[in-house]
Amino acid sequence: MTHWTVRTPGAELPVFEYGDPAAKSTVLLVHGYPDNRHVFDPLIAELGDTVRVIVYDTRGSGASALEPAADVSIEQLARDAFAVVESIPDVTGKVHVFAHDWGSVQMWEAMASPRASTVFASYTSVSGPSLDHLRQVARARLVRPHRWPSLVGQLARSWYVFGFHAPVLGSRVPDLLARLNVEGEPTPTVADQQRGIALYRANVLRRVLRGPAPRCSVPTTVVVPSHDRMLSTNLTDGLDRWIPDLRVDRVDAGHWWPYTHPADAARVLMARVQEAE
Repeated sequence: MTHWTVRTPGAELPVFEYGDPAAKSTVLLVHGYPDNRHVFDPLIAELGDTVRVIVYDTRGSGASALEPAADVSIEQLARDAFAVVESIPDVTGKVHVFAHDWGSVQMWEAMASPRASTVFASYTSVSGPSLDHLRQVARARLVRPHRWPSLVGQLARSWYVFGFHAPVLGSRVPDLLARLNVEGEPTPTVADQQRGIALYRANVLRRVLRGPAPRCSVPTTVVVPSHDRMLSTNLTDGLDRWIPDLRVDRVDAGHWWPYTHPADAARVLMARVQEAE
């Protein structure tokens, strides 16, 4: 394992490299909330030396350094991801991305960039929908009364999102979420739990209410855990309208599938990697 630091506006991001530095393919792992890079430790072990693996702590999490009042918008988080890719020494070819939860949310923003098709070879998204796609889904269901139950169901699953925006309750929501974890799921640190307050407040409502049309020209696999407590399984509706090369994999697992089922996660990721080689 080797490591270095990437400096972006308002933050210093620790980047770590595993696997074979001479491997033909490079994989970038992007974690979500309330995790840090260690949520991918089991997956990194499964991948071994089959690929070159790059993982980093996103701004405000893990060992990263974040200036007070630094930008935590998904636009900046996407710019961070590009900066990390640009920092990889002697990288050859495009990079495969595997992202989970908020790591996936921010990488949808990166995939919408005109640069995406020249930087990324594939994208594997787990339990982290595009906020722009969510906006389209919500609007479509609002005008169809028979779809209201599914909309209400997702709103119920997203109770914590509204909690983060409450002035008093917001600071208690991370602890409430941590209490819902079951045996075998990762245990977040207190600092990583608190990070979510700013993350949700800076992004969710503004982009669900208004934003650009979703876009992704990179070959994409969306993994849908059937027992995800946070997300409905039908949020993939309509993805094929704006992702030309789309594969949807439904798995019998919970929200932290990459952590609890690393061998399965490695197989899904490597399927895209091997197709590109």
